[in-house]
Amino acid sequence: MTAALVIGGVILLATFGVSWYGWVTLPADARVPVHFGVGYNNFVPKRLGLILHPAAGVLAYAVLTVPFAHHPAKSPPEFILPLIMCVVLAVQIGAIKVARGRVSSTGGG
Repeated sequence: MTAALVIGGVILLATFGVSWYGWVTLPADARVPVHFGVGYNNFVPKRLGLILHPAAGVLAYAVLTVPFAHHPAKSPPEFILPLIMCVVLAVQIGAIKVARGRVSSTGGG
């Protein structure tokens, strides 16, 4: 489980890095989509959108690691944590791309 924790932690740090990238490259009035199901269906202000994705990553990391710290034999398979963290990272990258495309198509930024 140690390798999964390290890999998941690195991917979580990448999520924070992507948020930082979005923070400095998107205009202040940008609206970032939040993923609530099959598609991006809710656009929120830049600040909230760029905080929600890493917060979801922290929550997923905590839910998949803290309960199993004292009972490693009951932990989920090792690939689950990195896989979920990759999904969070991919959704965040997609959200920033959508926000950037939306800003450029409306003539802003």
